Formats: sequence, C-alpha cells, structure tokens
Amino acid sequence: MADLTPGLEGTDVRSFIDLDGTPIVNGYNGAINTLWRLERRDTGCGAAAWDAVLIKSGFGGLPLQFGSAVIGHTLYFAAEDGVYGRELWKTDGTAEGTVLVKDIRPGPEGSELRQFMAVGRTLYFVADDGEHGFELWKSDGTRSGTRLVEDINSGTGSSFPFFQATLDSRTLLFTAEDGTHGRELWRSDGTRAGTRLIEDIQPGPGGFDVTVLNRLADGRFLFAADEGTHGSELWTTDGTPAGTHLVKDIQPGPMGSMEVRFGVQTVVDDLLYFRADDGTHGPELWKSDGTARGTRLVEDIVPGPVGSNPFDLLRVGTDQVFFGADDGTHGQEPWRGEDSSRHTLLLADVWPGTETGFGPGVTARRKVYFFGENPTYGHEPWVTDGTRSGTFLLKDINPGPANAVPGDPNTPFAVGSGLMFDAFEPTHGDELWWTDGTPAGTRMADINEGPGTSYPYGFTRVGDQVFFTADDGVHGREPWALPVACFPDVED
Repeated sequence: MADLTPGLEGTDVRSFIDLDGTPIVNGYNGAINTLWRLERRDTGCGAAAWDAVLIKSGFGGLPLQFGSAVIGHTLYFAAEDGVYGRELWKTDGTAEGTVLVKDIRPGPEGSELRQFMAVGRTLYFVADDGEHGFELWKSDGTRSGTRLVEDINSGTGSSFPFFQATLDSRTLLFTAEDGTHGRELWRSDGTRAGTRLIEDIQPGPGGFDVTVLNRLADGRFLFAADEGTHGSELWTTDGTPAGTHLVKDIQPGPMGSMEVRFGVQTVVDDLLYFRADDGTHGPELWKSDGTARGTRLVEDIVPGPVGSNPFDLLRVGTDQVFFGADDGTHGQEPWRGEDSSRHTLLLADVWPGTETGFGPGVTARRKVYFFGENPTYGHEPWVTDGTRSGTFLLKDINPGPANAVPGDPNTPFAVGSGLMFDAFEPTHGDELWWTDGTPAGTRMADINEGPGTSYPYGFTRVGDQVFFTADDGVHGREPWALPVACFPDVED
C-alpha cells in the first residue's frame, strides 16, 4: 500500500497510468487533483512497499484526462490549473517535467480537450480554440508543434472527430461531421492535404456513425454501415475510396441485418464473428472473411425467425469464439463457436431450465471467466476453457443462494490466464479475490480485516504489479498492489 493522504480520510484515486513502467496516480482531495509517482522500496524476501512522491498538485476538480496518451517517457493529459482553463499538459513523472504544453484557447476558458490517441510519435486530440469549434489537433510535445490539423467543419462549427483506429504507423482513422456529408469515415496523416473524407457512404447530410471497427490481418476493417438503401449491413474499408464498399446485403432490402454497438462483434482467427438477422433465421451468429462469398451464417441455433440473439462475443485463444445465446430451451447461457461440423456448442446450463444464468465474460488467454447465476449458488464466478468438462463454478464464495457479486459487478481484470475481481461474503465483507482458474487457486485477501469492506476496484497492470484502490479501514482509500507472480502464464 502507498498512503498518499495520511489518516482515515484516504484518497479518491481516480486512475492509475503506466508511464513507461512507472506507476502514476491521479488522486483527488477537497476539489483538488494531484499527480503522484509510486516508487518501489524492496523490503526483503521478494516483498515490496511503495513510496508516494507528489509530482504536482493544484489541478481543478474535474478528473485529469489521460486516454492513450503515453509516447516514450512522456504522459500527456488534460487538466485545469485555475489559470489557463482545461488545456494540454505533459509529464515525465517529475515535478520539473510537468508543464503546460500550450494554452490552445488563450485565457481562463480552456479548450476542453477530449480524446487522445498516439500515432507513432504524434499525439492526436480534439480541442476547441474558440475560433474553429471542436476539431482535430496534433502535438509533438512542444508549443510550436501543437496545432490545428484541419478545420473540417469550417468556421465556428464543430466536426467532433471520434477516433477509431490507426491505419498504419502514420495515419489516423476517425469519423467526423464536416457540415455537408454528415458523419462519415475520415483519415489523416497529420497534414491538411492528408486529412480527407474516405468515402461518403451515406450521400447527403445525414451520414452514419461507426461504433465498432474490426481489423483483419491484412489491414482491412469490417464494420456496420447504412448507406441509405440497404439498411445497416457489413462494409469494409482499407482507408481508400476504392477499398470502401458493401461486403454483403445479408438481409436484402432496406431493413438491415446488423446492429451498430459493442458486444456483438469480435475477430477470431482473422474472421469477424457477429450477430446478424437475414430476415429468415432471426438474430444468429454469422462470420465473414471480408468477402461476400466468405460471409455466412454459422448456425441457426433457434430454427426459424426468432433467433438466439448472440451477445457478449469474445475471442478465446486463437481459434474459438465464446458468446451468450438463448436456444429457446435453456435461457441465455454460455456457448462456443468454431469451424467444425457442429459449428456451435452449448457449454453449460448454468441456471437449469429456461431461466438465464449467464453474465458478461472476460477473456484470459484460453479461458473465459464470467459471473453465472443459479438458484442454488446465487451469482458467483465461473470459468470455461471452451469445453463442457472445463466449464464450471469456481467457488461458491457466498455460500448458498446469496450473491457474492452484484448483478452489475465492478469490472474484473485478467492477468495471464487468471483473474482479479471483488466479491462479498459476510465473514470478510467485499474484498479482493484472485484465481488461476481452479477452485483451489481461488483466493482472497482480507484487506479490511474482519467483516469490514475494502471494496477494491480500478485494476491496472504496471510492470510486474497490478495496482488498484482499496480501503483497509485504517488509512482510508489508497493505492494497493498485487504481484502478477500470483497468476499463471504471465508474460513479461
């Protein structure tokens, strides 16, 4: 544990960031954001303690915004210091190396930065300089190298770029609204000439909004789009107009077959698995290699137009897809799909009968952990390796039908082929648990000793430790760490 704020009050730890192997902490106390660096102090026998070094205090009450903003040994973030408004800052983990990069919107109002994405050595972000609205900006970490890339929606209107992915080591792929074509796909290499609309997929001012882009090995992306004629269907792009086109009209006509949201698409073995409704089989599991011929129904789990409604699609290992589905007999339960004669397999009827026993899962190497529910054990941790014999309840942490985890649990965290999570039982309260995927290897740390609750969350791996925040009942809520050596199959 690192005690940032001595005493019972503790620290509202808002985030942990990995700065080139150094843990950086954004703490909050009394409407003030603080930035800390954690330094490891060996205490012998492989144990470690952590000293907290204050980097800078005095930032305003809104949380510091980081995103994917580490380039080399520099962390970029948006902060309000009471003078310049919310602007772009950077730190190398030291007090003297923590400085304002640029006052993009001069004066106290701030440019209200949002989103960060590193492409090579260039930081892209969205900001409003008071003249151009919210537009695409870039920075090399210097004042002179921080500038507007392009005023996509010219004038004071905002294009509100939404970053999607990188096309290559120099090119950003994003959606934007230019005031003429609606929201469409754009690309930028950081120059005005290289910032351009890829394709007006839905002609006119309506546009469409890409929620999920799925990358294949050859650099193409598969996504759902509605061009105004076929409804929401499967499209592909390689970042060029010629390479952007409809893959297949799965449900012929204007209705559309695909949903534009997270959890119903994933790439496994260079194939996109997704939920689609062709108008005949209902919402079922489909797959595509990015060609019309290679886009097909995996299996009609519920024959007829009702569909099994696959959800929470996850990649397991290199060649399997894990998902939840309702076959009309067992309720929503865990399934596996693969290229075999059987195509799909019900892994377990967690809640026997037609009731639903399956909740969202987390991939950890060749395993998926999920919180299942049934009338005997309540809501508890389960694991599967993609086989029926390898799908089982890990531990009835809160014995009997009472729940160890709520219906909407804190986000668990995969480490190697293991998992960290928080769970409740009346003897020790809500505490830290971790597992290697076996009942014997499912263990608990009673941080707030006795029935008190430490309520751990915010798991983030930095180097050979996983950091999180917890309240031990003595120091208040502070940063804690668990060595990754506690988990199997951990890569350095």
